[in-house]
Amino acid sequence: MNPDVVAGISTLDREGILSQQQADFLRPIAEGRRLSVHGELRFLLYVGVLLLTAGVGALVEQNLDDISPVAIALGIGIAATSCLAWVQRKAPPFSWGPAASTHLAFDYVLLLGVLLASADIAYVEAQFTPLGDHWSWHLFWMSLFMAGLALRYDSRVVFSLALSTFSAWRGISASTLGGNLLWSPGATRTNAIICGVVFVLLGHALLHWNKKSHFEPVASFVGWLLILTSLFSGSDEALFRFALLMAGSGLAVHAYARRRFWLFVMGVFAAYAGMSIFAVEALDGEVTIFVWFLVTSLASVFGLTRAYRIFSEATS
Repeated sequence: MNPDVVAGISTLDREGILSQQQADFLRPIAEGRRLSVHGELRFLLYVGVLLLTAGVGALVEQNLDDISPVAIALGIGIAATSCLAWVQRKAPPFSWGPAASTHLAFDYVLLLGVLLASADIAYVEAQFTPLGDHWSWHLFWMSLFMAGLALRYDSRVVFSLALSTFSAWRGISASTLGGNLLWSPGATRTNAIICGVVFVLLGHALLHWNKKSHFEPVASFVGWLLILTSLFSGSDEALFRFALLMAGSGLAVHAYARRRFWLFVMGVFAAYAGMSIFAVEALDGEVTIFVWFLVTSLASVFGLTRAYRIFSEATS
């Protein structure tokens, strides 16, 4: 409770600057008698979507022998279609800018519909193999489907799923030959890095063209995550280790200048990982290595905390 704010609301009410309805709405908030649970409700809805999706998977697994594959596929398909039909009824008009949500559960019903549709297509492919040796292509078409829904219904969560599914398709395609999955870490890593670069460029294009520009942070985050994790996976080689250090440092500097905290965190961790791998090779003795990680990890935590405060002050 802030007494000055409460007194100010009362003064504005007496002077007629605030209507009685506005004053009655603001006064309980200032007195601490009305709290927002919007964030908690969104979290519960998200958990609910995940639990429902997991429950569908468990139900299918436990009843494979009792229910025909066709019935299972139709049931999941009907559930997914029902979710997407509800979303269509509640959807705001299409806009290249941010669209105001028309319902608290809108994004989560959309997410549930997308996850159920993905599960249904994966089940059909596993049971009936309509694509045969080219089964991985269902991921490609699913990524386009998700991207279309994300653009139409202005969902950054579904957009991130579309990017992740597309990168999964490229990774599987890079490791597949003749329908048999072959472990090819080099090809998979290269495809992941290329996908990451494409996603980062896509984010810049969205900003440049001012078309769904609020999707740019999602594209940049997923893109840089792919690039840095791919470089880290090859850090047993000096070239990838050096590339990880340079890419992480460059991202940290870029993100700091633009006050992008999570990209800054990602860049710092990547640079720290690359530097630590070099340090472990150069240092002698377990005690020296322990001191290195103790000092540098504490310094990293302090630096990130300080950066968070600076970023918060810049955006407040």
